[in-house]
Amino acid sequence: MEEVERPASLVGFRLERILNQDARIHSASLLGSMPPLSTDAGTDREQVILNIEKTHFSNDFYAAIGGDASPSTADSQDEAFARLSSLGQNDVYTWLVGWLRPPGDSADGTASGRGADVKMTLIRPVTETHILKYSAQDKYLFRETPEVYEGVVKPWIHSQPASRINWVYNILDKLKEKDSIIYEEPSPESGFIIVPDLKWDQQTLSSLYLVAIVHNRSLRSLRDLRREHIPMLRAIGHAAERVAKDRYGVKPGMGGGSSSVRCFLHYQPTYYHLHVHILHASHVSYTGAIVGQAHLLDDVIDLLELGVDFGKRTLTYALGERHELWGVLADAKVLE
Repeated sequence: MEEVERPASLVGFRLERILNQDARIHSASLLGSMPPLSTDAGTDREQVILNIEKTHFSNDFYAAIGGDASPSTADSQDEAFARLSSLGQNDVYTWLVGWLRPPGDSADGTASGRGADVKMTLIRPVTETHILKYSAQDKYLFRETPEVYEGVVKPWIHSQPASRINWVYNILDKLKEKDSIIYEEPSPESGFIIVPDLKWDQQTLSSLYLVAIVHNRSLRSLRDLRREHIPMLRAIGHAAERVAKDRYGVKPGMGGGSSSVRCFLHYQPTYYHLHVHILHASHVSYTGAIVGQAHLLDDVIDLLELGVDFGKRTLTYALGERHELWGVLADAKVLE
């Protein structure tokens, strides 16, 4: 990790409002503003989003339970963090971790390489799409027929500017996060990379979270998958199991078709470049692994083998009323 000074990270952040928060998983999405990165911005402030989440308890914390020391929470009352470190930057995203007290001081007062207290994603500058995405909103189950997909949803997906997924292309082209790639099949048609998801602290094995991103840029979502993609999908599943075992020491499946990792695709996905989520099979608290969004990789492969055309299926998914797609569907009078 590269340590960064406060002026290069969160200094000048001003909270405008809390977009969303979840006490169960100790996370929040904050809308704020900061001095602009560019001197040509034409304004003295630009809107940003800060996604913040408490990290899991460290082994030092467990060992120090019952100690007499009362740790401080920060170097001073006007600073939330005693130290910040950068995990990396890609396009509009910067990933940070923070310590509420100096990381050299454990809870019992001894020197320690203590893990960070907080994980953060800073998005700057933000668009209205970002703000709506991270805002609290009611969700509804929507049945997307093949006709609605072809007539409304697919044109909307293909109309999105490539800049929205520049950060994905940066990874695939090895312009950013090159060192984070832990596995690659290089074929431009059937290949993929596997990287740790930056929402994972890379320490707590039971919450292991990796992502496989395909090289084929014509594949946007589950709807684009056909029988010819089965070998690629199988290779992703096999590589996920192997990487989890060899790289991170995850206990392999017990045979008979069992697996130690949970692989699935989202529909609708967060971004429209095909990717597969890879979680430890015991990781059940991730909010995205739910009915109405997640489709198990093995089930997708099985359906493709049976001749199912995902482009011609009715797919039901949860959609927030502030999601950009909701507005597109409303404008097309699909929701009436």
